[in-house]
Amino acid sequence: MEKSIEKNHRNIATGIHLLTFGKWLFPLGNFILPMLLWMINSKKSPFIDFNGKQAINFQLSMTLYTFALAFLGGSVIIGSIVSGGPSLWEAMDGNDFPFFNNMGTFNLIVSSGIICGTGILFLAILDLVCSIKAAVKSQEGELYQYPLTINFLSTQIEQEEIKK
Repeated sequence: MEKSIEKNHRNIATGIHLLTFGKWLFPLGNFILPMLLWMINSKKSPFIDFNGKQAINFQLSMTLYTFALAFLGGSVIIGSIVSGGPSLWEAMDGNDFPFFNNMGTFNLIVSSGIICGTGILFLAILDLVCSIKAAVKSQEGELYQYPLTINFLSTQIEQEEIKK
């Protein structure tokens, strides 16, 4: 990308990507803060508009994937406990290890927790790395496409306009 993009527009685009870390300040901060900056400045430049849509699409995608993994893991764990029946539930009230009679259920619960938890951790690391990389690229005036992104907001037109 050429350096013809104004420094102010590059700074705003960088700010949009960095504001996705707002989720560590308050719930939904990764949507609200970048969306506010993007909505205020999106008409100033196709570069800002593109970066705002990319950041929001990526955050929506990561949230969707995280909820899907959490739902899947939780469903397997709850389903395993429910399928254990009353004998398992009664054993959970005592001081003994409730899975002595059915270690398969225990293994399923632990493995689903590990697999889904590792997936969620991977998504968190991917979010961190890609958000920083997008901020650096936008500061340099380059376009950055996040990986694993579902395009809820179309960015195709902006890419063509920016390349002109």
